[in-house]
Amino acid sequence: MSTYMTLDSRKRISLATIATRDSYKVTREPSGRIILDPAVVLTEDELSVLRDPATREAVTAAAQSTERRPRRRL
Repeated sequence: MSTYMTLDSRKRISLATIATRDSYKVTREPSGRIILDPAVVLTEDELSVLRDPATREAVTAAAQSTERRPRRRL
C-alpha cells in the first residue's frame, strides 16, 4: 500500500491513519528513503531465552500443553 503525505511546517508527518504498531525501527537510506519496521523492546533475559534453543523449545512445549488443556467451568 502506498500513500502520499506532506510534511507540516515543523517537518512532521502524522502516521495515525496508517500505522499499525506503536514502535518502529527507523532507517534512513542515503537516497533519502525512510523505512519504518515494526519493532518491540526485549529485556536481556527475554533475549537470552530466545537465543537458547533448549529454553525456546521448552517454552513452546509448555504453551502447547496449556492450549490443549480444557478450560474449567465456573
